[in-house]
Amino acid sequence: MKYLLKSLIVLVVIMFGNTTSFAQDQAVIGKVTRLQGSASELRGTAAQSLEAGSLIHAGAVVETGAESRLEVVFIDASQLTMGGDARIQMDELVYSTSNPDASGLQAFEVLAGTFRFLSGAVGRNDPQSVRISTPVATIGIRGTDLFGGPLEAGMPPGQLHYGFMLISGAIDVRGRQGTVTLDEPNEGTFLPMSGEAAPTEPTIWSQNAIDEAYASVAFE
Repeated sequence: MKYLLKSLIVLVVIMFGNTTSFAQDQAVIGKVTRLQGSASELRGTAAQSLEAGSLIHAGAVVETGAESRLEVVFIDASQLTMGGDARIQMDELVYSTSNPDASGLQAFEVLAGTFRFLSGAVGRNDPQSVRISTPVATIGIRGTDLFGGPLEAGMPPGQLHYGFMLISGAIDVRGRQGTVTLDEPNEGTFLPMSGEAAPTEPTIWSQNAIDEAYASVAFE
């Protein structure tokens, strides 16, 4: 796994060029590697349509259109996939390609929609340096591939709750009224859309919930 991650980092360095550090606001921190439908990046008051190969900047808000999908690979080889009608603020990424084993910092805030995140070198070097915020909870990672977002599975028709599912590694889901740890594949937890309750006890999700989660971020 460590060899694979280092190979991915080498590939990402080739993609972005020999850049050494990405810390300041508006710095390039990632690149769009796949796009289905439409997406845009908002930097201040300026919005720019995205396509495969477009650069992603620190401090920007990335949005997807209805039924769209977007995949971003960051400079540390972490990957973020966004579902339709998603909105994520790319707060910051501090990482040195010239010293890939050094600690860095990665932070983003999910404002709307579903997402899947696979951690990269920043998370490998220091898991506590990755900060993921969502409308209902913050996520702490440990070598992680995870899903998060609103789902219908297990709810009455027309109602949603917010779910987190572990794909690999482990995560801590820190809600406003409690924290749970997910450490088994397909294990998940739910919170109300308001966030005003503790996360449910971790359980292996039903196949319906698993299928809905994957479908919401899958490319055709």
